[in-house]
Amino acid sequence: MDAEEEREKKRVKLVDDPSNRAMVQRYLHDLPLDMLLEILSRLPIASLIHFKTTSHAGYDLIADPGLPLMFRNQVSDSNPCLILFNHNFIASRSRQLYFVDSEGCSRKVRKIDPPQHSKVNNLVGSCNGLLCLSLIGGSSESESLLIYNPFVGDAVRVPPANPFPNQIEVFGFGFHPRTGEFKVIRIVWYEKILTVVDPAPDVEEVEEVDEGFAIVDELIVQVFTVGTTEWRKIGATPPQFEDVIGPPEALVEGSLHWVRVVERGVVGPIFGIISFELADEVFEEIPHPPCQLFVSRLYSLSVLNGCVSAARLVDNLHFDIWVMKQYHVKESWVKQFSFDPYFAGGWPSFFTVICALKNGEILLQNDDSSLVSFDPVENRFKTLQMSGLPNEFQALPFLPSLFSAKATMNLQV
Repeated sequence: MDAEEEREKKRVKLVDDPSNRAMVQRYLHDLPLDMLLEILSRLPIASLIHFKTTSHAGYDLIADPGLPLMFRNQVSDSNPCLILFNHNFIASRSRQLYFVDSEGCSRKVRKIDPPQHSKVNNLVGSCNGLLCLSLIGGSSESESLLIYNPFVGDAVRVPPANPFPNQIEVFGFGFHPRTGEFKVIRIVWYEKILTVVDPAPDVEEVEEVDEGFAIVDELIVQVFTVGTTEWRKIGATPPQFEDVIGPPEALVEGSLHWVRVVERGVVGPIFGIISFELADEVFEEIPHPPCQLFVSRLYSLSVLNGCVSAARLVDNLHFDIWVMKQYHVKESWVKQFSFDPYFAGGWPSFFTVICALKNGEILLQNDDSSLVSFDPVENRFKTLQMSGLPNEFQALPFLPSLFSAKATMNLQV
């Protein structure tokens, strides 16, 4: 344990250990306010929440208006907490959210209370200390969305979008630093009924319903800018977007990124990358790594040190992590990590890359839902021991914030 980890352990023990409660109370009375806030700003979010919920004085201190900015200045991409989203689902029952510190000595998994007694259906995305959640129920056939700060407890509801016949919809959530705007994107596939005598020649896959009527598959993209009141339909969707698989996987440079099908080969699909730029609201093709994109779904995107990262399992022999060092520059792709996927014996593992840690290790989620760190210097794995870890979950890095959701999005409080 190095000196910084030792200091962190002492700071956490000071707040978390009940045996130190009397000493903490003396500090609260004896130390100047600015010094107390400085100490609190350096604690992990788990310790702050514990302190807030176990002490009246702690609650008042963490509510101090000066602490959120001090805390934000201490948080960085290399020491996020983790949000865990439970995959287990029972109809009409909320899925559970959890959080845990990614580093340090305190790795107890804690539950996150659902916002405003809502039932969570899915985790759409996260940025700037906010989660975008889809909810169970609602008055519209389209999913109800809510933007939530889990550590402050406030939320902003997104107005429901208009439903379409037999629709399938996916969402993305992000922020663009140039405009300072938060946006939600909605991609909808649905069936459209046309009144036709003879279908237009450029309309493919038309299914005749009745004489003079036909069904065609349609795709539209809508955007909601937080702070406005309604969804907007954007211009023509590029044809290649019809082969996008699922929700976006990475938010980099104010753009959301997806894996998409480039072509359907003889032995399976070939994958590429497409993005949606949130400021100008345009889709773009992103240069892919200089390697054959593997013909299976064992190919995923993530963010490493602020860069787009692409990971793939190659012929069950090695797991490669590519990083695009300079955004949108094809020549900047480098294969930064490559390792044996049989780290635990048995079947090869496909990993989801979570984030890079400040100690130089890479945090990964194994396909059996365990969390492991990879040390590229020693070329070895370590399974992270966490108390209260759910059986099945999706993990994502999350930079916690003590600013309210409305304050973060510059909305009138």
